Amino acid sequence: MEAQQIETELLSFVRREIFAPTIELTPETDLVGAGFDSMSLVRVLLFIETTYGLWIPEKEITGETLKNLHALAAAVARLLHEP
Repeated sequence: MEAQQIETELLSFVRREIFAPTIELTPETDLVGAGFDSMSLVRVLLFIETTYGLWIPEKEITGETLKNLHALAAAVARLLHEP
């Protein structure tokens, strides 16, 4: 699965389930600046696990990975392609 498809699916999920409809979101939106918190993180991690069958290792959950959806999707795609 490619990062672009993952990014599109993550964006759809966070628009629908995490953020208020009034918040403008793009793949480059600063998640924390937009109100992303620890509960949001848990919901996104569970979405990734159920959608892609991937649990993101704790060492991968960094400020850089969670900077925006573009970075998160890239990390998910990379982990999916690792042996």
